[in-house]
Amino acid sequence: MHAGNGGRPPGALAIVPLTAAPAAADTVGYTGVVRDSDGTPVANACFALHTSPTAVAAEYCSDAQGRYTIPGAWNAPDYKIRMHADGFRTQWWYDAPDYLNASAVSIPAGATVEQDFTLGRGAGSISGRITDQYGTGAAVSVAVHGEDSSYQAIAYTWDLGDGRYALNNLPPGRYRISVYDNVHGTQWVPGKETREEGTVYTLTDGGALTVDERLLPLGTVEARVTDAVTGMPVRRPCLYISGGKDETVCGTNGLVRVPDVRPGTWELDVSAGASYFPLDPRPTVDVVRGQVTTVSYQLRPGAAFATAVQDAATGQPVGGICLHLVQPKWGGQSAHMRQYCSSEDGHLEVGPFEDNELATWQLYAFQATNPYEPPVKRYGDQWVTANGGSGDQREALSVTLKARETLTIPTIRVDPPGTITGTIRNAAGAVVPGVCAYPFAFHPGQGAIFGKNCATAEGRYTIDDLGPYRWPIEFAPSPNSGYAWQWSGDVADRFAATRTLVTSGGTATVDAKLVNGGVLAGKVTDPVNPTATGYVWTYNARTGDIASASYGYFDSGSGGAFTVRGHRTQDVYVEYWVDKECWYGVRNATTVAMKAGATTTIAADTTRTCGRAPVTGSQTRTSAPS
Repeated sequence: MHAGNGGRPPGALAIVPLTAAPAAADTVGYTGVVRDSDGTPVANACFALHTSPTAVAAEYCSDAQGRYTIPGAWNAPDYKIRMHADGFRTQWWYDAPDYLNASAVSIPAGATVEQDFTLGRGAGSISGRITDQYGTGAAVSVAVHGEDSSYQAIAYTWDLGDGRYALNNLPPGRYRISVYDNVHGTQWVPGKETREEGTVYTLTDGGALTVDERLLPLGTVEARVTDAVTGMPVRRPCLYISGGKDETVCGTNGLVRVPDVRPGTWELDVSAGASYFPLDPRPTVDVVRGQVTTVSYQLRPGAAFATAVQDAATGQPVGGICLHLVQPKWGGQSAHMRQYCSSEDGHLEVGPFEDNELATWQLYAFQATNPYEPPVKRYGDQWVTANGGSGDQREALSVTLKARETLTIPTIRVDPPGTITGTIRNAAGAVVPGVCAYPFAFHPGQGAIFGKNCATAEGRYTIDDLGPYRWPIEFAPSPNSGYAWQWSGDVADRFAATRTLVTSGGTATVDAKLVNGGVLAGKVTDPVNPTATGYVWTYNARTGDIASASYGYFDSGSGGAFTVRGHRTQDVYVEYWVDKECWYGVRNATTVAMKAGATTTIAADTTRTCGRAPVTGSQTRTSAPS
């Protein structure tokens, strides 16, 4: 640990010889007796308080009886303390050879602590050079270990450079020596795996041992990875050797070679991008120094798709562009959706998906943002289309996953963003703060995007990350506000919304006038389970978007009663769950007419009114090529 210099300039030295008798009872700090190894007190043994290897804040020396005192002070820094006396080996508190190995010492300020010391005589040094298997100086730590004691000290080769190290002021004795770095692990000189195999070196008083060492070679793992269905090599296999190599290494055409792996038995992560499921359970591999371990694995393919992301103007790859996978109907977007993002080279892949997860998705692209590391160039959101982007979900590309296949979809081309802003008011003209605005159908049940694009105390909202397209805006008051959800143009559904053109770098204005929301009220009963709990959602009958601010919840305490608030005048489908999915209707889902500011009541159960889901009409205009 490193501390300040106590207010003195670097290198300043305050020598305070102590000639008084043993410390008085009211003394605070460290005190004790310094002795020779035979028990004889040592006079004029000095304690230098270092704030760096060369800077000394103060020094205190023992009296004729060998007693020393280091006074404490409140708020004093920690020190590393060098102990020296004529005829004795220099030691650092407690028994270290140098500043690096010394303990940082906090001087007691509220108590007297007795601490005696024994100074040793005689010293030697061990130095040398550590190289890798090619003869180049290695950046490692070198440790000496007392064979007949618990003494230990370390040196770093990067302090001297070129793989060189030196340990001075070592007590004479017998030592083993180890070398360590994060890649090679620990080896014992000369070139052994265990301490017991290491050579014992004898260091005499005044002796200077030179001990060089070459790092042992590491192992190599070579894996062949194939498709479990076709037997063909996978395009880009990757290995992560947990504990053996601190990085993921990828190869090509079914072959990945991982050099410089630590010896031992390690677990592997075997993967091949979004097209394949990683091996589960994880296999193990035995790695031997200087040898190539060859293994083979098969990966199970899943459904996936891949694309590239480019700057629409320059064609350069763009990293950090992310996708939400959005259902064409009965979905929407939220804060907690999984996102898939492009790498720095613009490559973006999504998957793998199981056969029972196959679906049709539309893709909403947006730039990932980090407030601490903002992007060098900003890009606007878009619905991905077959030949660019759009602000209208109906124009979005439709990607239908295929079992155990990886589709390639058209390149995503992104543009700089523009802004939509406006003021949100109620029917009386008063501003309404706290209402959030979204350029897409929002799903409140999957996590709100708190503060994102929401109106200030002045009723002003701003969305500043939109691509240069025509955008509808959804206004989503909270469930308890009493206001209805609505779209730009003061309408109930997205298809009827006014779409506003955004230009890169420009600002467009879209205001909103809210109306009081309509309420869907009623009761859900389950003849089989009278105490059942569940929830109710409403969806706009034309677009399939969620139609209100939240869902209605019911349980035995409410007797199955529920309310769903925040509807503008529209027809809705009603979905409810009581251990199974039901859509309100007889046999098939039927629409329920909602009116702004009014209450509509229904009675639902799990038998008579539990209809099938509505037949979804397509709202897309293009489809993904295979």
